[in-house]
Amino acid sequence: MFDYALRFLRLQYEQCLDLVSGNDFYTLYANEKWRHSLQVSGAGNYLLKRINFLKDKSEQYIDMLKSAILLHDFCRFSEIAQAFHGKKSYDHGVAAAKFLEYTPLFDDIRIRLPIKHHGHLMEDLYKDEEYQNLPQNLQNEVEKICFIIRDADKIANLNLFTHEEEYRILFFGYDNYRHPQYGKISEEIRKHSDEVETLPRFANASVADRLAGLVSWYLDINYAYSLDYCTKTNSTDIIFKMFADLCQDKEFAEHYSDFVLNYLQNHEFLR
Repeated sequence: MFDYALRFLRLQYEQCLDLVSGNDFYTLYANEKWRHSLQVSGAGNYLLKRINFLKDKSEQYIDMLKSAILLHDFCRFSEIAQAFHGKKSYDHGVAAAKFLEYTPLFDDIRIRLPIKHHGHLMEDLYKDEEYQNLPQNLQNEVEKICFIIRDADKIANLNLFTHEEEYRILFFGYDNYRHPQYGKISEEIRKHSDEVETLPRFANASVADRLAGLVSWYLDINYAYSLDYCTKTNSTDIIFKMFADLCQDKEFAEHYSDFVLNYLQNHEFLR
């Protein structure tokens, strides 16, 4: 299944590249999303070898999970092509889940629902009618798979952001992200900064806002092994240091960083 998923995904990537060829930004975007998909797959493999509830699963089951992880951004390439042509972007997770429903090999609730909600708040999964109609044991399984995909996605994004500077424009939307005017924290961020959830993204956010958002991703990590991975790649230290350096409001940066670090030290993560 995984080999077919890889060919399936690569075809989407190559078709997208053909459509956006000649545009440097969208070519960079498509290339990053191809690499991102492979990096999420690699991060997922790290987790799959360690997570307790998978230790007695068959090779076929692990192959199914690997395919779900790889295909999490399956419709991101069509979203890029739409944006290139000036059309409104859509929810690529929802679009992928719908597409895979008509693809027999991947029409599996354990693949479709986690992909559908990998970029949403978990409450969206819990409110999903299809999820609510599942038996309890299958709900639990889908939830854990969604946790894995979400964690692998964050691991890969944090690693890319911290170690591949040329792609940071895709996160910030600015070429010169170190410019002083981008160090301000918006009120939108301040009013959510005492909540144990990821900070909102919004139009015209400053670099400091988006760095605070990246720091907040750690509040949405589910598996202890995901934190281990980020520590091994030094992503955590780099993110927190960048936030401290670039945020003009040093008191806020220190307070929010301490808030997140305190959560990480005291939260009981899954294993």
